[in-house]
Amino acid sequence: MIVSEEQIFLDSPLKDKKAVLQFISEKALEQGVTNSKEQVLTDFLARETEYSTAVQEGIAIPHAKSSAVKQSKLYIVRLQQAIDWDSPEFKVQVIFAILVPKEESGTEHIRILSNVATQLLEEEFQQVIFHVKDPQSLLKKLNIA
Repeated sequence: MIVSEEQIFLDSPLKDKKAVLQFISEKALEQGVTNSKEQVLTDFLARETEYSTAVQEGIAIPHAKSSAVKQSKLYIVRLQQAIDWDSPEFKVQVIFAILVPKEESGTEHIRILSNVATQLLEEEFQQVIFHVKDPQSLLKKLNIA
C-alpha cells in the first residue's frame, strides 16, 4: 500500500518547507520506509533546487528518488497555515510527498505522481483535502493503489 492513515498528518503546525521535509523524512525513518532520514532529506532538498514542486495554489508535490528509500510511499501533510514554497505565484498548505527507491524512480514515481495530479484536477477532491477532518476520510477519497 502506497499510503495509509499513519502517513497522513492533518493541521500540522510546521512553519516552512525545510521543516515539512524534515518531518516527512523523520516519519519515514520511524515507519521503516528508510534507514536514513538524512539521505531522504538531502534527496528532497536536491530535487527542490531544480525547481519548485508547488504545483498549484495551496499544493506541493515534493519527491525523493533515493537509494535510502526501501519502498514507495506517499505522505500527505496539511498545514495549519499556508507557507512559502519557493513559488512566486502561490503559497502551499497541502503537501503530497512521494518517496521512491532510486531503482524505481522512472516507473513508480511517475505512476504515483500522475495519480495524485489527476485527482487534483477535480474540484471536489481539492475541497476534501483542504477541509477533511480525519485521515480515514481522506484515505477513502484518495484513489491510489
